[in-house]
Amino acid sequence: MARGPLSPARRLYRTRRISTTFARIYLGLRAHRFIARRLQPPDMDQRWHRFHQTSARSVYDAAVELHGLIIKACQFLGTRADVMPREYVETLSALQDRVPPRKYAVVRATVERELCAPIEEIFEFFSTAPIASASLAQVHDARLRGGERVAVKVQYPEIEKLLRDDLRNLRALFRAVDLLERDFDIMPLIDELGTYVPRELNFVN
Repeated sequence: MARGPLSPARRLYRTRRISTTFARIYLGLRAHRFIARRLQPPDMDQRWHRFHQTSARSVYDAAVELHGLIIKACQFLGTRADVMPREYVETLSALQDRVPPRKYAVVRATVERELCAPIEEIFEFFSTAPIASASLAQVHDARLRGGERVAVKVQYPEIEKLLRDDLRNLRALFRAVDLLERDFDIMPLIDELGTYVPRELNFVN
């Protein structure tokens, strides 16, 4: 399992990035509710559409940048057309099969650190481009010394620590929302993510 140092500066940046993205969307939501309720402009549907489209894109951009649990949560939200606005579903569903892969240099360093040897000593061939990439890992086509073809699943460095930090940040954010929005309860989702996502880090399991 790949691990690495997560600097205090990076942890602070992730917390700030998640918090500011969430805060902008929440404050925008409150503002649009106020406008719809008090001013009732004739173009309110278009205003909601633009707001949801912009907000969904900002969530997508944050997820692509930060990876970790944020992508996993966005993948889930992208499937919930029953509760999410259409703009979020259309935007976030792209993360189901188009998660941006990590650079080959990162993959190579991870494989060599895990296997304690240069990649050329173990593989006759190792594809520089992944055949699949997801929220926690990506898969590369390779061929062992001796000719056996294999799929190498490479867990992203620091992902375990990123998941733990992201889960803590999301819990804090949604607990705050629970205090302000009595009808908004997403904590069961956060609890489910906290239970099941860490199990996916154990590739043997």
